[in-house]
Amino acid sequence: MVSTCKGICVKFKAIGYEGRHRYENGQKMCPVCEEFLTYAGVRCPCCSVKLRITPRGNKARREIHEKRNCVWY
Repeated sequence: MVSTCKGICVKFKAIGYEGRHRYENGQKMCPVCEEFLTYAGVRCPCCSVKLRITPRGNKARREIHEKRNCVWY
C-alpha cells in the first residue's frame, strides 16, 4: 500500500521560521506530502507516515544535535 497525500496536512502547514533551520523551531517534515508541519504528533495527520524531526544533511544534523545536547557519533 502506497501512502498518498489527502490534503489534510494543509491545516498544519508551517509558515516561515526564525534561525538557521526549520527544525530548531519544532517544525517537522513529511516526506510524502513534502510539507513542513507544525504538529505535535509523531505521524503525519494526512498520510500517517513518520515525520522527520532532523535534517538529512550531515552538517545540519550535527548542528541540530549539538543544540539539543544529543550525543553525536
